Amino acid sequence: MGTFTHTTAATDAERLADARATALQRLNQGYEAAARPLLREYPEIERLSWGTQQAEANAYRAWQDAGKQGDAPHTPALEAILAGRNGNTGTETLEQLVAAVLARAEAFIAWQTYTGVRQRGEWAINEATTTEAALAVTWESLTA
Repeated sequence: MGTFTHTTAATDAERLADARATALQRLNQGYEAAARPLLREYPEIERLSWGTQQAEANAYRAWQDAGKQGDAPHTPALEAILAGRNGNTGTETLEQLVAAVLARAEAFIAWQTYTGVRQRGEWAINEATTTEAALAVTWESLTA
């Protein structure tokens, strides 16, 4: 004879916790999908250097804006990137690379509005008192 296992039905609190977890996972997936065009196919290790790149680019731009007074700021990360991008025959300048880095940084700063939207969605999910309310919070519902 087979054994009988009695499984108790999930409580309302357990169902709500599961719905919240599912809703948060879906919200984060929507956020990441919306960010993909901005990230393109940059590897994570490169993205980790963006703060350094931006800091160096900002320092260089400030030096340019000040009329190139004194020595140029130290930009080792940008110079290494430039050497790799140019190889033996490239013609990209540090000024052009600085402009590219700062344009990408501006795009990411603009994206931070959506980071706030994602956080608002997380709060709404965590404050939901029913499974339906939790699952109703989606990336699409927040950005429509």
